[in-house]
Amino acid sequence: MDVPPIPVYADQTRALLWIQLVVNMIGILLFLVVAINFQPVMPANGDLYAWAVLVGLLFGGIQAGWAGRYFPRGWAVAWILAVNAQVLTAVAVWAGWQLGWPMGLGIVYTLGMVGWISVNLSRSEVRRFCFSRNG
Repeated sequence: MDVPPIPVYADQTRALLWIQLVVNMIGILLFLVVAINFQPVMPANGDLYAWAVLVGLLFGGIQAGWAGRYFPRGWAVAWILAVNAQVLTAVAVWAGWQLGWPMGLGIVYTLGMVGWISVNLSRSEVRRFCFSRNG
């Protein structure tokens, strides 16, 4: 049985999802370092936002990894996981912004990656690859 080749944008999305997994895990480590060092500066309702950052980055990264693994197979669940990972990562970035901490380049980089992956996921070539039987 011949396996159809993966389209260019689907392969690019797969690679970006793996990079997003790594970036999210690094983001968790950096967030924990900042949270431990600047905990007295945290606003009164900062616990909720801190948990939103951690949960969004963790589950967004895990789902991005799963989506990156299943994307070359053209499964619809990979596309759904990838979209959900982008939403969770965007929520984590928003919660980090609400904390009022200057994250600067990390937030810009993460938002750029979320945007790039989201644009690729909305392309008809990628949707057709994931949602049709014959790719």
